[in-house]
Amino acid sequence: MERSIESTVLSHKDIRTADSASVATREIGLIIFDGVEALDVAAPASAFAKAAELVPGAYRVRLLSPTGGLVTTNAGLQLAASEALSALEPEQLQLDTLLIAGGDEAALRHAIIEQGLGAWLARAAPRLRRVASICTGAFALAAAGLLDGRRATTHWHACDLLAELSPRTDVLRERIFVHDGPVWTSAGVSTGLDLTLALIEADLGRTVAVSIARQLALFMLRGGSDPQLSPALAAQAQAGQRIRELLAWLVQHLQADLSVPALAARACMSERQFSRAFRQQTGLSPARFVAQARLDRACSLLADNDWPQEKIAQLCGFGSTDALQRACARQHGLSPEALRRRRRTGPA
Repeated sequence: MERSIESTVLSHKDIRTADSASVATREIGLIIFDGVEALDVAAPASAFAKAAELVPGAYRVRLLSPTGGLVTTNAGLQLAASEALSALEPEQLQLDTLLIAGGDEAALRHAIIEQGLGAWLARAAPRLRRVASICTGAFALAAAGLLDGRRATTHWHACDLLAELSPRTDVLRERIFVHDGPVWTSAGVSTGLDLTLALIEADLGRTVAVSIARQLALFMLRGGSDPQLSPALAAQAQAGQRIRELLAWLVQHLQADLSVPALAARACMSERQFSRAFRQQTGLSPARFVAQARLDRACSLLADNDWPQEKIAQLCGFGSTDALQRACARQHGLSPEALRRRRRTGPA
């Protein structure tokens, strides 16, 4: 599913007029609580709102909380007029999708146990088309028994705890989001936006999801199999400004000339100076970093698309399909198709 946002899409006018009259409104329940992560609320709510602008009537978001009323996020922002779960009988719910946000550990535990969120979810989920969690919201799904026998993910820092508390869950630590039947889970914080765009794409199609990503100024839609901890971000952590800016450009232009002379010229350094500085600041040679970046992108595209190997090799900057196959065999000991099958199976 990972792809450049610069690909051609319909205009907003075209999207709005395409079968909008036949779209039934999907009620989205977004569960929040005192101490909730602010981005876990704002990102999905914004994406669903933009989808409803492009396809009128597509979604309506309802804020739900254990006690209703005013809710304070972990950033101190206050969200008003949430609906109380205690006043919503699961048997009478008119929701299509339920999302559970993450947040402070103590606050989430209080909501799950003392305020009865886990028990309420266990009763409500069977009556919904799908349920989803953002970040540590996965613990609420686990408490309700909704992750038993399923694959799931959460924030990388909490994956071990989820595996310990929910031993019947196959916790995938290297995934942006996981879709297993009617249950969706996402990794930490910002990945809630990736999850929401995937939900919108499943409902309204790729064109709408890509259009929303363009409005939000995203470079690309990340696929579920992308790693939680970006290798580029890890490399940037110890890099100086020149190398840091170069890395940000490099991972977005894998089809470009990424030879040492070309990269050195872009960084305004001599080739010798550039090669030495790059290795010192990232721990890898430029050629090794480029090869790994191209292979990482190819692995994500293999898992999230049915595109032929030729297309993936071209998009990732490999000179040929043979080069892609050799890279997969050298790194993983598998052919691209075997790697695609293994990534989609999602071993922990």
